Amino acid sequence: MFHRVCPESSTPRIRGNAGLEVTPEYLKKTIAFLRQNNYEIVSLSRIDKLINSNNIAKKFAVFTFDDGYADNYIHAYPILKEHEVPFTIYITTNLPDGEAILWWYLLEDLVLRKNQIEFQLNGRNHQYSCTSHLQKEWAYQEIHKLILNGPSSELNQRILQVFKNYNISLLKKTFEVALTWEQIREMSKDPLVEIGAHTINHHALSKLTDSAVHKEIEGSRNKIESKIDQKVEHFCYPFGTSNEVGEREFEIAKKYGFKTSTTTCAANIFSEHKNLLERLPRLAINQKRDNGNINYLNLWLNGTLPCILNKLKRVL
Repeated sequence: MFHRVCPESSTPRIRGNAGLEVTPEYLKKTIAFLRQNNYEIVSLSRIDKLINSNNIAKKFAVFTFDDGYADNYIHAYPILKEHEVPFTIYITTNLPDGEAILWWYLLEDLVLRKNQIEFQLNGRNHQYSCTSHLQKEWAYQEIHKLILNGPSSELNQRILQVFKNYNISLLKKTFEVALTWEQIREMSKDPLVEIGAHTINHHALSKLTDSAVHKEIEGSRNKIESKIDQKVEHFCYPFGTSNEVGEREFEIAKKYGFKTSTTTCAANIFSEHKNLLERLPRLAINQKRDNGNINYLNLWLNGTLPCILNKLKRVL
């Protein structure tokens, strides 16, 4: 699981956001590491056949990219094409539509720029000192929690209240970092690329009503299909942990006939998943977490770290 592929930044960053990024060089290292360790990198559409096979000849891995960032096209796509790596990009359709507020990046910029953050949220005053980088990290995490804590239907209202005192264009970041439909359409014509659905608004589905979940999934799928003139056969749950997705969401996703649906639960794929393709786990490629050492990836791939994280239980 990847999100963004960006050249190394020389400016300070908030760790949580930076953790969603790998450099182009690290992407190349990941490809090389997998192939040197006898992994076949396959498309999502081949998973069904592979895990239903009684004789899997080779270990396999799948590359997925969440949300729909322009750097997937600018930096990742040329590398993946050069090395003939199939991959899937899951599109949150409000990003290329230019309607998504990438508030986590706006918040990072604000916290890094200011020594003091003040706002009123739901009638309560909030103040944060941001003079040191440690304080900035803490303030970011606290405000991040405040923004997410509440009904998804009121998310934009909370965002507006947090940024009200500051002269910030809420959609500026979206136009800077989101894929365009033209870029998505171009990639979709490449046999290496599969375009998947990732809802309209990237809300936590567990917090939505049944009808709202259907609207998010079906709306994103239909929009993408209309833009690329191809069937969308894969889906990814926003956030994707057990806090945001469960049996209800799995059952709803199954009704749309996707070949696969993926979570963010850190685990390997087992033969049992042949009947559970609506809840496939993934392993995050996190350059910051692994201190830039690609060899740590082996502890994730061989199941050591997922086994510890999941308390010796298989994630199915």
